[in-house]
Amino acid sequence: MVVDIQTVLTGLYGFYDVLFQPVLALGPYYALACFSAGLAALFSLIYWYLLDIDKADKLKKKIKDKQSEMKKARKNEESDKASEFMQETMQLNQKLMMLNFKPMIATMVFVSLIFPWLSITFSPDIPMEEDNGIYTGSLEYAGNSIPITVENNSEMVLSTDNQSAELGEEIEAHGITWEFHRFTEDNGGFFSVYDENVVNMRAGFVDLPFSLPFAGSTLNWLGFYIIMAMPLTIIFRKLLGVN
Repeated sequence: MVVDIQTVLTGLYGFYDVLFQPVLALGPYYALACFSAGLAALFSLIYWYLLDIDKADKLKKKIKDKQSEMKKARKNEESDKASEFMQETMQLNQKLMMLNFKPMIATMVFVSLIFPWLSITFSPDIPMEEDNGIYTGSLEYAGNSIPITVENNSEMVLSTDNQSAELGEEIEAHGITWEFHRFTEDNGGFFSVYDENVVNMRAGFVDLPFSLPFAGSTLNWLGFYIIMAMPLTIIFRKLLGVN
């Protein structure tokens, strides 16, 4: 079963590599910006096509009216009426959630198909071959490959193209900065593509003037995607009349 999943993932990711090669060739920044815009447009179209917009707008108006009535009842200290309006508001919200359920599921299907590939493209696990304690592999992007070497002496050091980095440090390659994030021996795992020693590299897209929990001081591909996709999604939905 594990072999089957690995084979499917490898084949699917290889197909994406070929399909999106022209986009990836633009460079990491432009490529991820294109994916952000494309997915924002796709998800907006899904909601426009699958969501009953008129019904959703009517439910939102009813919710807004009930909330106003609830505030007035509370202001007038009419607790029974306020409780009744709150229950009605909750029921309307539940109907609105069910109305959004169908487009949400359709969106999640595309997320599950595309996002894992984006992750291994901009945060790849690189298979490493070991020879007398020296590990060798290649950092690949858009069909281009740069050899990397990892030596584990007093400190674990990654080397490539006259550059070196210890864990947590960075190198420049393929037009972007990559963090030497992790080295794992015999990775394996149910959803893993590689069942061997791997190095994980993370592309850094935006340096931050401060450090964020879990993200650090550099935005990775997901953070960059979010700051690009959110405003584009708002724009596309407004153009399609989906609020």
